[in-house]
Amino acid sequence: MRIGLFTDAYYPIISGVSISVDALSKELTKLGHEVFIITNDHDHANIDDHVIRFEGKRLPMKGLHEYRIGKVTNKKVNDIGNLQLDLVHCHTEFTMGRLGRRAAKKFHIPVVHTYHTMYEDYVHFVTKMFALPLRFLAKKYSKWFANSADEVIFPTIKVKNTFDRYGFDKSSHIIPTGIYLEKFRRINYKNNDLLVLSQKLGIEQDDFVLLYLGRMSREKSIDSLICKFAKISEKNKKVKLLLVGGGPDQEYFEEKVNELGMNDSVIFTGMVFPTEVGSYYQIADLFVNFSVTETQGLTYIEALASGLPLLVKYDDNLEGVIENGGNGFSFKDEANFVTLFNKIYSNKVLFNEITNNASRGIEKFSAESYAINVLKIYNQLLQDSK
Repeated sequence: MRIGLFTDAYYPIISGVSISVDALSKELTKLGHEVFIITNDHDHANIDDHVIRFEGKRLPMKGLHEYRIGKVTNKKVNDIGNLQLDLVHCHTEFTMGRLGRRAAKKFHIPVVHTYHTMYEDYVHFVTKMFALPLRFLAKKYSKWFANSADEVIFPTIKVKNTFDRYGFDKSSHIIPTGIYLEKFRRINYKNNDLLVLSQKLGIEQDDFVLLYLGRMSREKSIDSLICKFAKISEKNKKVKLLLVGGGPDQEYFEEKVNELGMNDSVIFTGMVFPTEVGSYYQIADLFVNFSVTETQGLTYIEALASGLPLLVKYDDNLEGVIENGGNGFSFKDEANFVTLFNKIYSNKVLFNEITNNASRGIEKFSAESYAINVLKIYNQLLQDSK
């Protein structure tokens, strides 16, 4: 089978969509299929025969400057036609998604669409003045694009429920994005390397480290995390908050930490290379997150694969991921964050138990399982279209 994966986000852009598309491509290739990733050009892109890039204009908005947009031209559509694809799989509703959809229509190719991003949570990057009408348009456009596909995939029940509220009533499938679980296992990391990293960050051996790993942006509710951590830091200076990642609001969060007088307790790393991410999970003790804007939250899975228990704000995307009291705890009321942390921190037996349970039962989130489940949809769709 010749498969085209159309995405506006791909390496070197670091995002959940990039990870998802890359894993799907690799695993489908292992299964004997020829996969092409069709995406936008990037200044630092590597050359790959199976990654086809089209020029586009850089987005001017803060926080989105790595992304490109471009026109869907007849030449581009014909270039896709020359690939002789059997199936188009769109991972975006915008530039590359429109290109994939138009090429599929012209050459009578079945279309699968995965809805990755809840755009209504991101309109503040474009404008605050017109946020409400843009949210309405984002919902309407997302629903329209999904309706134009032959099959639709959602990564979690949360996203499906959101689309149900949009009025989407076509049949759909829930398939969690898969990751390479094994690369996060503790066995892959040398103690000395981890010690050097901890020392570089100013983390002492007897510190208890809370880790947030992700985009430094306000919709991730990092300011709420910082404020609640301040209550913990007041009573215990051996607890550190490690914030890993870059983003448009990092400076804002750094100023907030400075105002609260927590520069010795909160550590910012800035952007880190994907190959280095696993090490940061290994030097932490507990994964924390206040965000409710994730469609799936791959970092939760990465943390568990690393043997790191969770203490995170509840969201529907955590269904089937977190087991309260098993591999961590979730909270709905942010005030309970401090209470639950104290419960974990003061009870070493409980902490050891949730740590030991962290990586159990997460094989369903492997890259292999992801590709196999997506392939079932491809095969059924091609069979039905004959």
